[in-house]
Amino acid sequence: MNFRSKSLNLAVIFIFLSSLLASCATTEQNQQLGGAAVLGAAAGLATALITGDVGAGVAVGLAGAALGWGAVKMLQHNSQQVRTQNEDQRMYGLAPSSNKIQLKLNKGYASPNMVRPGAQTTVFSDYSLAVPRTQNNQAEVTYSWKLKKDGKVLTESKPVSQIKPAGGHQTMQPIDIPKNAKRGTYVVETRLASGSTYDINETIFVVQ
Repeated sequence: MNFRSKSLNLAVIFIFLSSLLASCATTEQNQQLGGAAVLGAAAGLATALITGDVGAGVAVGLAGAALGWGAVKMLQHNSQQVRTQNEDQRMYGLAPSSNKIQLKLNKGYASPNMVRPGAQTTVFSDYSLAVPRTQNNQAEVTYSWKLKKDGKVLTESKPVSQIKPAGGHQTMQPIDIPKNAKRGTYVVETRLASGSTYDINETIFVVQ
């Protein structure tokens, strides 16, 4: 096969991989997924052009896109208030200080906590926020998290900051498990910070 024919065939493969892996890119999150898929396919095209091995190029393209999928699918984050300041103080005893923001992660859990590759789990974290009255009963809270396995950080989020009212809040972090995820115990380390105070907790889930 001459170089021109090979290049044409590889271009067709590139288009096929891009279309196949990015066909569901309709939301902002999936558009990022589609971008990762295209980059993976491009890596496969480059591999095939350099080595002349079409099979190797396809394998690299699929693997690259799969790795991008695994990273992108863990970027969502939601948070909502679940208790007023008075309700939260009665439940957890965190009273507002006269001059300092107080923040406490009360509990966390993953649901479901036993998952299979290709499934999804959501990490929930409950926290209390007490704010001095001089700050209009609200404060900026910065949320971030790390995913770890066997003591190694696999991925981590960029910090996300939001203005939150004093009281009790719940964060929700959906995590889509890659189809090629290794079995074992995974740890999600959640970190919340506000002013000069911060708190950290760890939640586990198991990939079966």
